[in-house]
Amino acid sequence: MLTIGNFDGLHLGHLAVINKLAERGLELALPVVVMVFEPQPLEYFLGDNAPSRLMRLREKVIEISKLPVDNLLIVSFNRSFANGDAEHFIEDILVKKLNVKHLVIGDDFHFGKARRGNFGLLKEKGKDYGFNVEDTCSCYIEGQRISSTLIRDALGEGNLAKAKELLGRCYSICGRIAHGDKRGRTLGYPTANITMFRKNTPINGVFFLNMVILAVG
Repeated sequence: MLTIGNFDGLHLGHLAVINKLAERGLELALPVVVMVFEPQPLEYFLGDNAPSRLMRLREKVIEISKLPVDNLLIVSFNRSFANGDAEHFIEDILVKKLNVKHLVIGDDFHFGKARRGNFGLLKEKGKDYGFNVEDTCSCYIEGQRISSTLIRDALGEGNLAKAKELLGRCYSICGRIAHGDKRGRTLGYPTANITMFRKNTPINGVFFLNMVILAVG
C-alpha cells in the first residue's frame, strides 16, 4: 500500500488520502507506506524562489508518525530523479523496488519528466504490472479546495483561524530561540526570537501567545 506526495503541512486533504490508504491496508492486510521527496520538487527547480514550506522534514516525520502509517519512505529528489521518465519511475521504483500492490494518490498528482505521469498512466501501467490505483477526490471547505497553497495564503494574511480550519489543527512552527536586542524587557514584555532554518517561511511577524511575545522570521 503506497501513497506519494509532498504532504507539506499534512492538511485535511492529505489526511483524507492517508486515511483511505490505511483503510485499504487493513482490508488487504498490507503495510501502509508514504513516499515523500526531499527536497520538495519545486525547491529543486526554483531554489530560493520556491513557495515557502509549511513544515520542515523533521516536523513532517513527527506528524506522520502519529498516523496509521507503517513506513515513511524519503526519496532524494536530485537531477537523476528529476530527469527520469514517468514509465521508468513506475517500472523501476514502484514495481521492482517496492512491489506495490495498491496505490492511493491525490487527484492532482503528477510525476516524471515534464510531469507526464498522472492517474491515467498509473491505471494503464497498473493493468500491465498487476497493481491497483485509486484516487481521492479533493477536499473542500466553504467552496475552496484545501491545499498547501491556500494555507500559505491564509498565513501570509495573518489569518491563523482559517489556517487552523484547513489544517485540522493549529499551525505550529519549530525553530531555535535566538538572542535579540532584548527590547521587550524595557517594555515589560518577555520576548522569544525564533530563528527559522528555512530559505523562506509562510509567516513572519510578532505574535502574542501565553504571555510571551514570539518574534518569528
